[in-house]
Amino acid sequence: MLTSPLVTFLTQGSLTFFAGPMFCGKTLELVRHLQIFREQQIPLICLRPTTDVRTPKVQSKSGLLLDATSLDPNSLEEIANTMKDKSVIGIDEIQFFPAALAPILEEEMRRGKTILLAGLDTDFSGKVFPLPQAIMAIPETNIQRSRSVCGICHRYNATRTQRLRDGNPVRADESNVLVEGTESSVTYEARCVEHHIVL
Repeated sequence: MLTSPLVTFLTQGSLTFFAGPMFCGKTLELVRHLQIFREQQIPLICLRPTTDVRTPKVQSKSGLLLDATSLDPNSLEEIANTMKDKSVIGIDEIQFFPAALAPILEEEMRRGKTILLAGLDTDFSGKVFPLPQAIMAIPETNIQRSRSVCGICHRYNATRTQRLRDGNPVRADESNVLVEGTESSVTYEARCVEHHIVL
């Protein structure tokens, strides 16, 4: 008997990480993929960290959005319980979650679930965030890394995120967790490696 590709996909389990700098379409890809599963009425959940207070939904810069469940990123038991009855699990802004979430996600993937993650791979100083690093170390992870347009040379070559305070690059010793929009003096740009500045 032939098995449909979708059933095989769900049975095998998968882990996909939409990675890249700010403004490269990571959340857009996450929402787009989740909507495909939702249209097929496959049980899914989309999670987001309570750290990000900008919106209660998962929303891309293009305006595409999806209802989401906001959870404390450090409440690993609650996160695990929330995911257990879902076939498809989406998580946005994964850089705000701890590395300890990685083995939980790997176990869900081993149970045949589809895991879709979106977030920054590196912080404003170019260092890899702990959870993205742990996710990328899982051999089965399908990493879909996107680029953006550099805020300086305007080429489609930006791989880094630049944090600016009053329009100037910040020092490397600033906190690596600062949600966009929480400080009026702080803005972010996508930058290529040539124009990315770390003081």
